[in-house]
Amino acid sequence: MVYVKAKECTEQISMEDFAIGLGKHFTSFYEQVTAAIIKIVEKPWERMYIDGQSHEHGFKLGSEKHTTKVTVKKSGALLVTSGIEGLAVLKTSYQGKANLEFLLLFIMHSGFEGFVRDKYTILPETHERMLATEVTASWRYSFESLSSIPAKPLYFNERYLNVKKVLVDTFFGPPKEGVYSPSVQSTLHQMAEAVLARFPDISPIQLKMPNIHFLPINLSTKDSIFVKFEDDVYLPTDEPHGSIEASLSRILSKM
Repeated sequence: MVYVKAKECTEQISMEDFAIGLGKHFTSFYEQVTAAIIKIVEKPWERMYIDGQSHEHGFKLGSEKHTTKVTVKKSGALLVTSGIEGLAVLKTSYQGKANLEFLLLFIMHSGFEGFVRDKYTILPETHERMLATEVTASWRYSFESLSSIPAKPLYFNERYLNVKKVLVDTFFGPPKEGVYSPSVQSTLHQMAEAVLARFPDISPIQLKMPNIHFLPINLSTKDSIFVKFEDDVYLPTDEPHGSIEASLSRILSKM
């Protein structure tokens, strides 16, 4: 039935609309079905560019995934959740020279400070570290019935791309100066707030951003340092790591 409904599509539609169409079919055709839950994961293909020109028939598989979960009830009630998985992002410190004084400037864009401390805390605060994470996000639309879905073609596709852009822009900040992140927790909260502020038809939004550590190497002998490292060689580590999650919603929003 999934293949048949795909064949019946006479024009390009979003996968959210496709899921809604499937849900409508199952709840209307089968008398015993009171609700249908449809989950879809899209692995986007990106067009290849060769020497700056788009290739006519060449594509590569993108890294992140577009997800959706749609619940359609026989009564016409609707629940639409979309999301993104596997959006790997990293930001480092910026290093450059001042135009006038020709001094080496270091503008740190990531640290870990201001966290709760107790007598067992041994981790020092830092204003300089590499921040890497893999963003998993999901957000729910405010549409509660089939009749309330926007009629605009590819509405959900456009909204997905715009939400993704807001998440990325908030994480990195402006191209030249960037934005300082005192912690993954703080940046995650800012990203969720930015989405809610930009899109009134979305609430709540959940974000999960685990720490992906890259530790600077520092080797020394008993007597003296035999190789001088200046935060230019890093060791990627999987464990241990922290998994930071949060859910934000508007006041009086149904969670």
